[in-house]
Amino acid sequence: MRIERFLNELCIFKDRASSTENEHRAAKHIYQIMRSFGLAVSIDEFKSVKRYTWELMLITSFFLIQAVIYFFYPIFSLIFGIVGLILFWGNFTTRFKPLAPLFKFSKSNNVVGKYQNPDATFKVILTAHYDTARSGPMWDPKNVSKFRFNFLLSFYAILVLLIFSTLNILNINNLIFNVIVVLIGIYITGQIIVLLFSGLTGKPVEGASDNASGVAVMLDLAARLKEMSCPEIEFWFVATGSEEVGALGMTDFLKTYSEDIEKDNTYFINFDNIGSGNLHYYVGEGMLNFYKFSRELISAARKTAEQKDFKSVTSSKYKLAYTDSIVPTSRGFKAILFLATDDKDQIPNWHWHTDTLENIDYSVPQLASDFCMKMIGNLQQDFKQILNENKKEMIKLQEEMGDTETL
Repeated sequence: MRIERFLNELCIFKDRASSTENEHRAAKHIYQIMRSFGLAVSIDEFKSVKRYTWELMLITSFFLIQAVIYFFYPIFSLIFGIVGLILFWGNFTTRFKPLAPLFKFSKSNNVVGKYQNPDATFKVILTAHYDTARSGPMWDPKNVSKFRFNFLLSFYAILVLLIFSTLNILNINNLIFNVIVVLIGIYITGQIIVLLFSGLTGKPVEGASDNASGVAVMLDLAARLKEMSCPEIEFWFVATGSEEVGALGMTDFLKTYSEDIEKDNTYFINFDNIGSGNLHYYVGEGMLNFYKFSRELISAARKTAEQKDFKSVTSSKYKLAYTDSIVPTSRGFKAILFLATDDKDQIPNWHWHTDTLENIDYSVPQLASDFCMKMIGNLQQDFKQILNENKKEMIKLQEEMGDTETL
């Protein structure tokens, strides 16, 4: 099976963490596979970071400073809180990351392949990141089910601290407020310690499901779509680097190709963590802001899921973390995400040392490939209808203009 071969080949390059030698080797391997299909391929280098934790620690430090100076400099405490909240929001929506350049001392790569079709009206860009995560206490199987709860707890603690800092400027404070601020400060200190420990001790995982499985599906679709007649569509295939350190690869891709892709006619289909579990297509994602995915892509996915062979593929909303899909979606592009979860709606073996080939259920990525092929067929029919309607409108307009000229 082609998917199994691709997946196994990628896992030869174990520990494909951001900006490591194995990540670079994996990029070259993906490049060669794409070339063998006849794609026009490039490897696009960009500045990256090796560890995400340092940026998160710096952002979190704003709130620790806010809690400490709350008792001495109320105005500066509020300023630190507001700046920290803006940085926090920008980071987890990928929209605003001014601190990231402070840590970009290494390099990563995107691998971009195209079936060039300059006459096509629409672009469909299939994406999957090929880098792997690093383990840490928050990814321990005993703790990972609480990941979303801990994130929200941190966010609400930040909001409470901001409210108390505002009240403090207005001389509204009491012993209870002071105790709560101290407790929040202790909690934030604990968060920084966990991030520091993870940054110093976290080891790269094999990443069979996250995300060799997604890349394998994308490559399988590249092989299958080569044989499909789609004059309306130009297909791109993008293997992104450095997704696990803040979706830097996808962010750089949008900057690099900003003049080649348009928001009205470009569609992103992203694959992530589809090595085992129950396959879903997602209607939106976001840890803070919830960004809805493309109506056209969701409609094509729904039509596909109604068929007998794909009844097991269901819709869902992704709020657990964020993927490459949020980058184009939050910037106005059309996208959709495919991801698999277990019966508890958790990602199996997420960022842990058990994310190995032995725990891959190859039927899941194969289902994703089959589903997406049928979905693209449905999408193609929708595109043809749009073009026919546009053609009719153009003919009608020309006829009206002709009548006007006659008059």
